[in-house]
Amino acid sequence: MKSPSHEKLGTMKTSDLSSKMIMMLLVFSLLIFLPALIHAGDIKGRFYVSDYFSTDSSDNRFQVLSSRFRLYKDLDDDPGFYFNFDGDYRLKISDLNENIPETKINELWLGYRFPDKKFNTILGRQYIYELYNTYIDGLNVKYEIKKGMGFGVFGGLAPDKYDNKFNTKFRSLGLYGFLHQDKYELNFGYENLSYKEKTDREYFSARLNAELTDKVRLDAVSSVSINQVTNKLEIENLNADISYAYSGKLRFQVFYDYYRSIKYFESSRMFLDTVGLRDNYFLDTNSQSNTGIRADYRISNGLNVYASVSYQSRKTDNDHATRYTGGFTKYDLFGFDISGRYTYIDNFTSKSEEFNVDVSRNLFNMLDVSVYASKEREKLDIAGGFTTGS
Repeated sequence: MKSPSHEKLGTMKTSDLSSKMIMMLLVFSLLIFLPALIHAGDIKGRFYVSDYFSTDSSDNRFQVLSSRFRLYKDLDDDPGFYFNFDGDYRLKISDLNENIPETKINELWLGYRFPDKKFNTILGRQYIYELYNTYIDGLNVKYEIKKGMGFGVFGGLAPDKYDNKFNTKFRSLGLYGFLHQDKYELNFGYENLSYKEKTDREYFSARLNAELTDKVRLDAVSSVSINQVTNKLEIENLNADISYAYSGKLRFQVFYDYYRSIKYFESSRMFLDTVGLRDNYFLDTNSQSNTGIRADYRISNGLNVYASVSYQSRKTDNDHATRYTGGFTKYDLFGFDISGRYTYIDNFTSKSEEFNVDVSRNLFNMLDVSVYASKEREKLDIAGGFTTGS
């Protein structure tokens, strides 16, 4: 007779094996159709590599080598297959104990547009664009009633909300609608995410991108959840930007962001149990808002400068912070694009300065090379000391 620990270990191994097999099946399915997709043409790809290194006044060093690869074929007006593969690989070089996942599959799906051009199906790991921050490992079926207007339904499993891995305990089911016209795009939808067959998160979302006039544009997105304890609606995120093109050289932007921690009511219990907070959803008060204005001015062809100021407040202690930023961008300076930024932050418990420089160049119309450097100095209000990093 197996002990409970052995049974748990056996279950974990079986679950991990099933997850890997299903993910391998998705990859294998994509490879099967890849020759036909390549033959169809319009295949695009991007490969990105970066090296992040940081050190501070205490000689704490942190270095991560990251790479990202994307291969895709966009949906076009003709019926047929299209696909997307987007993955990350990160290698931790430093000796610190940060938990850095080595691999991450952002998207891996295969789509098909039917000959009537009204039905589209997508199978695999995918981002549901019409909703707010929603990924699934399943099937997405979209129907276009007429050009620019339609609806869709999706369902299946969902990536683990804590490590992004394939997890059969998370399941997703939802629907959405869209209305895309020349002057605006409106998307709205609903998702029920469950964990071990109990509701983990249930929410509605809406996204609007509109040209209000020839000079004014509005971009807004919001998500509203149903609190599983009180059954009341709660705004989780609200982001709105209004940009105004005063002239061909001068542009203003006013922005407002309200955000709070997204609550996962069932899957988070395992963490709340460890600190004795099983029934205390303390994240209710963990909300912040950020309001600000930005101005962009084109001095000459290829030379732009900008400045912004923002005010941030949080509900937990009614404290606030202020951020001032100024920078420039110069395009095609002897073939190089150069940008620089200075930021001063009067933060909640500290004051800091940041200096950033980025130099990039395109080689052979196919390779982008970029070097980014930054330096930061922070003064803690409590300790009264400085911490510097670069």
